[in-house]
Amino acid sequence: MKRIAVFACTLALCVIGVTRVQAQDNGAPDVLSDLWNFEDAVPVSTGQIDLRLSGRWITASAPANRGDSNDDFVLTPTVFWGVANNLELSASLPIWLGDSGDKPAGVDGNADAYLGGLWRFMEPDGMWPAMAVSGTLRIPTGNDSSGVDAELRLVMTKDYDSGMRSHVNSFVTTVNGDVDTAGDERNFQWGMVLGMDGPLCSNGAVRWVADYMHRSSYHYGARNVNMLELGWEWNIAAAQKLGMDVQVGLDDNEDTSNFGIGMTYAYTLMN
Repeated sequence: MKRIAVFACTLALCVIGVTRVQAQDNGAPDVLSDLWNFEDAVPVSTGQIDLRLSGRWITASAPANRGDSNDDFVLTPTVFWGVANNLELSASLPIWLGDSGDKPAGVDGNADAYLGGLWRFMEPDGMWPAMAVSGTLRIPTGNDSSGVDAELRLVMTKDYDSGMRSHVNSFVTTVNGDVDTAGDERNFQWGMVLGMDGPLCSNGAVRWVADYMHRSSYHYGARNVNMLELGWEWNIAAAQKLGMDVQVGLDDNEDTSNFGIGMTYAYTLMN
């Protein structure tokens, strides 16, 4: 019942708004943060609602099952809402689509829900980058899941005259529930992501994106995770964006997925 309630709330947020489009703050590029391992310090504009649909194929499925399950296929609807100036909120509900799903012999379907927010507390000023803090809560709506996890992230984004941008994210995560069958998840996790993006064409409609993530393992006894992402984003129209990424695990251990491909389609609405 609780899964149905969360899904209903997500759908309710999706249908708020009409098709009038509002651009990003000052035309600044804004990466699809639900596609990449990093976030940028650009919140959606005040009153804007983004509906995003992400799909991902992951080999090894290591973060969920220490490599015991087959490949995973995950579909994630997400809503981003610009609540106020420099403040956005988000809600997402991953849906596992078979081939072992989230857990060995587990029930496929929607997993835990995630509620997030990003607050930009400093806009770019000369040599200083834009800075923001973001937070995410995992709500135990999935099958046999319990507890609430929390992540806190510091986000920095620097713009350059060439149109390129660099990003630095550092984060800490507290794990307080039971979300997989291994039962040995680290209670405290940490990590850092270095990212870059830049224009691929003269009008900036297509941008390349790359990032490198180093983080603690998800489970006790495993080595740290190193992951590389490469891909692109395309502003199809004022209200539509499409992105695609490829993930490659840089170390061979049970907490690093070997390979993954993701795609996100975003459609912008406004109150």
